[in-house]
Amino acid sequence: MENPEPREKPEKNPVSVIGADIVITGNIESSLDQRAVDLHIEGRVNGDVRCATLILGEGSMIKGSIHADRVRVSGAVEGSVETRDLAIEAGARVTGDIVYERLRVANGGMIEGNIKCRTIEGNEGGGSKLKLVEAPGDAKSKPIYID
Repeated sequence: MENPEPREKPEKNPVSVIGADIVITGNIESSLDQRAVDLHIEGRVNGDVRCATLILGEGSMIKGSIHADRVRVSGAVEGSVETRDLAIEAGARVTGDIVYERLRVANGGMIEGNIKCRTIEGNEGGGSKLKLVEAPGDAKSKPIYID
């Protein structure tokens, strides 16, 4: 029996962590050998953040703009967010303008600002369609209408 050729493993981005008791004043651009690095922030950043994937913990706070391929917010952001995939978790708060391709907002997540969907390649009609992913559990809840 012949050995199959070894498959190349996809390279995973390295992850850098900023702990809960750290406060950074200044911009963060995480990269290694011209490759973006994933970033997990539990502390505070007063400045802009640029990376591949950004995960903000529950107690985290960013005052500045965010540019990343993927962003998951469980803390707070005061500034603009530009990303392909954005997840805003329950209890998270984003104050600022958002540009995204895919968006998920959990019940209890808050957004204050303008939200704009960037066209996804191959999407006919030039924009994303909204769909209900979780129905309200309370029969007394008001319907939400989106123009």
